[in-house]
Amino acid sequence: MKRFFIFFALFVGALSAHSFDFDGIDLNSTYIKVAREISKRGYIYDNERNCLKGNCQGTEIYLSINYIDVTKKDMVGQLIVDVPLDNSPYTWTSVTTIFNVVYHQVGKTDNSITYQVDRDGTQLVVSQKDNSIILTYNTPYYKQRK
Repeated sequence: MKRFFIFFALFVGALSAHSFDFDGIDLNSTYIKVAREISKRGYIYDNERNCLKGNCQGTEIYLSINYIDVTKKDMVGQLIVDVPLDNSPYTWTSVTTIFNVVYHQVGKTDNSITYQVDRDGTQLVVSQKDNSIILTYNTPYYKQRK
């Protein structure tokens, strides 16, 4: 049960301060500034997964930044957080229960739920892939590919 509350604090605490923040990093910024902040927190490049690997409040996670699909050059469009469930007490149900309490759900499929997290259009998509929970922050600068 203690690990469940750590998970709750990890994501809800990071999200509730600002919809643009992740682990204290302002996502409403340029890609370069976000990358510097992530680097300062000790995240390093993982060749095997082709993304950044680090520890967020005691949980090993993987980060990817999408700065290509944006409406404004050099801004962050998405931050994708991969939380492996190996050796973890978390389940899809426990994670989605937390977000259903905190945010307004605006969409749902078999393996993902979309939440509106701010009036500016910022959304959080929570999905399950293999043995991971994926949190995808879509900033107002995100532009979906056609």
